[in-house]
Amino acid sequence: MKSIRIILKEQIQNIYMIGRLSAYELKKSYAGNVLGSFWLILNPLFQIGIYWLVFGLGVRGGRSVDGIPFFVWLIGGLVPWFFISASILQGSNSVYARLNSVAKMNFPLSVIPTYVIVAQVYTHLILVGMLLIIVSISQGFHDINIISLVYFMLSAFCFLLSLSYITSTLSTMARDIHLLVQTATRMLFYITPILWLPSKNTPGILKEVFSINPFYYLVEGYRESLLKGGWDLIFSPYTIVFWIIILMLLMFGSVIHVKFRKQFVDYL
Repeated sequence: MKSIRIILKEQIQNIYMIGRLSAYELKKSYAGNVLGSFWLILNPLFQIGIYWLVFGLGVRGGRSVDGIPFFVWLIGGLVPWFFISASILQGSNSVYARLNSVAKMNFPLSVIPTYVIVAQVYTHLILVGMLLIIVSISQGFHDINIISLVYFMLSAFCFLLSLSYITSTLSTMARDIHLLVQTATRMLFYITPILWLPSKNTPGILKEVFSINPFYYLVEGYRESLLKGGWDLIFSPYTIVFWIIILMLLMFGSVIHVKFRKQFVDYL
């Protein structure tokens, strides 16, 4: 618990710096492009269009999901996944990519994964705003549960930050880890029911495995908040499982980060 207190203290003491660096990180990502920050919207839109054509029109033939247009159901899962996948990949490489810049400074390394993920939050908020407009036009605003949506957004941030302390530490010490994270993230996209639905013939044990998957918990949480307006998932046992996973990730990640960060420069 001591390592968790150290990391939390560093976050609180440097909260202003986290905000400034995250804004700079976002500007830097698109500084060299002609369209600049418009790529925040264009890139996800291109991906959504391709998935809708292939899976919505091609595979499903335009059929709805429980009375919800497939396009609306699709973006309800893709928008959180864009945030999840970008945060995993950027968080994993965050410390290693910036170590040269801060190696000779008295810089709290634990804030690097934080501001990198906060930079992804800005993009996510824009996409969530667009998603709210689309859902409101298609389904009506009465089915949107804003409180539940905010809860799942905060839950996603806590989970991704806890995970990033593990991946950023390990990938700094062994670069193969970052490649492994990239591969695992691609696999999780197809394993997690984002583009497809478990069928009635799916074995019960497999459905349980999906349910305790934290990525599935988050994606389904967004969809429930936006398309059903319910609270069922929040008040289910899966919420307890999800936060236990976060606590375990945070404990392990903080321990290895605090233990090995003085040696990070040796791995450059």
